[in-house]
Amino acid sequence: MSHAITTGMGNAGVDWRRHLPGLLMLAPLLAFLLAFYLVPFAYMLGESFTYWSGDEKTGTGPTLLQYFKTFESARVSRALVRTFRIALITMAITLLISYPIALLLLRVGRGLRTAILLITFVSLASSLIIRNYGWVVVLADGGAVNSLLLALGLIESPIRLMYSELAITLGLVHYAMPFMILPIYGTLLRLPPSLREASLSLGGGEWRSFLRITLPLSLPGVFGGTMLTFAVSMSAFVTPLMLGSPRSAMISQVAAEQLLVQLNFAWGSAIIVVLTLLTFLLVAAYAMLLRKVFRADV
Repeated sequence: MSHAITTGMGNAGVDWRRHLPGLLMLAPLLAFLLAFYLVPFAYMLGESFTYWSGDEKTGTGPTLLQYFKTFESARVSRALVRTFRIALITMAITLLISYPIALLLLRVGRGLRTAILLITFVSLASSLIIRNYGWVVVLADGGAVNSLLLALGLIESPIRLMYSELAITLGLVHYAMPFMILPIYGTLLRLPPSLREASLSLGGGEWRSFLRITLPLSLPGVFGGTMLTFAVSMSAFVTPLMLGSPRSAMISQVAAEQLLVQLNFAWGSAIIVVLTLLTFLLVAAYAMLLRKVFRADV
């Protein structure tokens, strides 16, 4: 019996040493998340259970008042629904554009593949403010889109494209495309080419081979890309601030107004906590859907 215990402890020690390099590699990431995400979020969570000096009813103990205000506020509810709608539309458009690009990266030559990946990385590394200003130039009343429509005779006067949900969606799609292309391309790159070749040799055809083999096996990459795109769209702040208007404000702008303008840290923290938890719940439900319905390994 003592020999079995010793053997078990020895095996546990071997397992620990085997995973130690991976844990050491993850240590900087875990430290970063702890310092710059978990600690601030814990602070905001605690702040959300406090009173604000401007509240009619004040107190010293923990309270759910800020959460009641969040769910009872018509402005917050409209902003939350608008945020979810924009994030969902952005995710769908980004997927429809990015998946063919990821497939194209597999089929083209090395030179063109390098050029497409370089453009993707440049887009990812460039300033978000510069990209948004580019959309301001394109979508303005005297911008490229309206000038082209006027020249073609499709419109008689400039149409309002800026400061709308359309402008926000376009800006978010532009921002999120690298987050969609790279996970899908990474998954497609790991698929054995022999699977597609075997399907084609058996008379499956390109379209059937894609639907039966390529698409199901690439679902982990699709999940990663759509999850990232949805998350960054739900929490977007700079893009809706520059391309939208108060009528198209997203939930992050409402929270920032309470935190930075009204100095109502309690209510602003509650809005941020609700947004964070809702995003995590939606992503978890999405993962369960892929596992149950599509049998995806995500």
